[in-house]
Amino acid sequence: MTDTDAGRILVVDDNEMNRDMLSRRLERRGYTVDVAPGGREALAVVAGGDVDLVLLDIMMPEMNGYEVLERLKADEATRHIPVVMISAVGEMDSVVRCIKLGAADYLPKPFEVAVLRARVEASLALKRLHDRERAYAESLARELEIGRQIQAGFFPDTLPEAPGWGLAARFRPAREVAGDFYDAFPISGDDPRIGLVVADVCDKGVGAALFMALFRSLLRATGQSRPTERADAAHVLHMARTVNDYIATTHGAANMFATAFLGVLDPATGRLVYV
Repeated sequence: MTDTDAGRILVVDDNEMNRDMLSRRLERRGYTVDVAPGGREALAVVAGGDVDLVLLDIMMPEMNGYEVLERLKADEATRHIPVVMISAVGEMDSVVRCIKLGAADYLPKPFEVAVLRARVEASLALKRLHDRERAYAESLARELEIGRQIQAGFFPDTLPEAPGWGLAARFRPAREVAGDFYDAFPISGDDPRIGLVVADVCDKGVGAALFMALFRSLLRATGQSRPTERADAAHVLHMARTVNDYIATTHGAANMFATAFLGVLDPATGRLVYV
C-alpha cells in the first residue's frame, strides 16, 4: 500500500444488508472492497494478501469476531493489518475486549457516514505508517547484511602456518557488524615471523565497524612494512605509534579509539614481543 493508493478493505459480516451497505459506501470513496460472510472466508481472503484494513463484525456464527481477530494478531504475516470491529451500541464490553486483543478501533451500528469515513481513514493512515516503517526496517536489515559481508572480507581467509605451531580464530559479533577484529599475517614473504592482532574498537554497530576496517588495514600495512634491520620490539612499537598518530591526527574529531593487542611471534624460538 502506498500513499497514493486508496486501499483494499475487507468487510466481514454475516448480514448481507450490512455488507452491501458498507461496500457501496466505501467504493464511493474509491476503496477496493472485498466481502466475506464469515470468519473462515475472511481468513482465506486475508491469506491471499494485499488487504489493508478489515472491518470485522463481532457476532457471527461458526467463527465469531474474537476468534478471527485472535488468529489475525497471532500470525506474523497478518498482525500488522488494522482491524476495526463492527459493533452494536450495546456491545461496548465486547469492543473493549477486542481492543485488548489488538483491534485498532470500532465502528458502531447503525452506520454513520462521517464516523465510517473517520475510522477508515485513521486506520489506513496507521497502516501506511507501519508499511513505511517496515520497509525501512527491511532496507536497513539488507544494508546491515551487506555490511556484515564486507566486514567479513576484512578478516584473513587463512591463518599463517608455522612448523610446530597451530593458529586458530573464532569471531562472533554481538550484532550484524561490530568493532571487534583480529588478524594474523606473515611479516614478509621470506620472514618466518608472524604479526598478531586482537582488538576492539569502542562503541558498537556501523561506526565501530568502519573504524575497525581502518584500524585493521593500517595495522597490517605497518606490520608488513618491517625493515629487516628493525628489532621486533621496535617494530611492534612502530605499529602502535604509527596507527595511533594517524587516527589521532586525521580522525581525532570522531573520538574513536581501539584497545588492542599487537604482537610479533618468532615461531623458531617461541619468542613473542607485544604491546
